[in-house]
This record gives sequence, structure tokens and C-alpha cells, in this order.
Amino acid sequence: MTDTASTRPVAAIARLLIPAALAAAAAVLVGYLIFDAAGADFDVTMSGTDSTVTAVQACLAAFLVSLVGGTAALLVARRTARPTRTFAAIVTIAVVVLLVGPLVGADQALTVVALEVLHLLAAAAVLIVVLPRIGTTTTTSTDA
Repeated sequence: MTDTASTRPVAAIARLLIPAALAAAAAVLVGYLIFDAAGADFDVTMSGTDSTVTAVQACLAAFLVSLVGGTAALLVARRTARPTRTFAAIVTIAVVVLLVGPLVGADQALTVVALEVLHLLAAAAVLIVVLPRIGTTTTTSTDA
């Protein structure tokens, strides 16, 4: 059995990861601003400490987690026969796990909904950017 995964130069990896992370951060920013205008207070309790999630924190978290997710996508593409299905399943499981945080950390109902939607927006943005391109990492052709 031969390994069909091509070796991707750093630039090719960046062309996949950076747009996905930027798309997630942009989607989260738009969602944050909409919910902020609607009256969400974004006050949460994390590890016994009360804090307010800012737009910058939300966008930065989406960006960084998306970089991790994009890296996982590349690993999945190299190790599985059906990378798009496998990556979509991994993202779905991760989102379900992450949806618990707002339920236990926020008191205001609108903030809970806002944070849940922000998680879903980030995941959707990554999937929209990565899934169409993830299969290209398993081709046997050489990049010029």
C-alpha cells in the first residue's frame, strides 16, 4: 500500500489554514456584534471567576481554535480515505462538546444563545473553507 498524501509546503498549508481561521473570526465578529446590539451581556463564569467575553476575545479564540482545527484537517487528509467525512464528523463532535460551556457559564439566556451561535458560526465557517479543499491534500500529483 502506498501513501498517497503529498507533502505540502508551508505556503500551501497557510493557504488552507489562514483563510479558514480568518473566516471563523469574521463570522464570530459579525455574530457578536448582532447579539451585542440585541442586548446580550456576554458575562460568563469560568473556573469560578466572573468575566465578560469581548469581541476581541471571541474573534481571537475562533481564530486560534480554527488553526488547530485546520491542522487536524490536514492530518485527517493524510491519514484517512474519506477526509471530508471524517473531518466533518470530528468538527461535529467538537462543537457538541464545546456547546456545554455556554450552558453552564452564562446566566443570561440571550448570552447563552449568543455564545452557542458563535460556536456554530465558527465551525460552519471552517467547514465551508476547508471541506472543498481538504481532498486536494491527498492527491498524487505534484504541485509546481
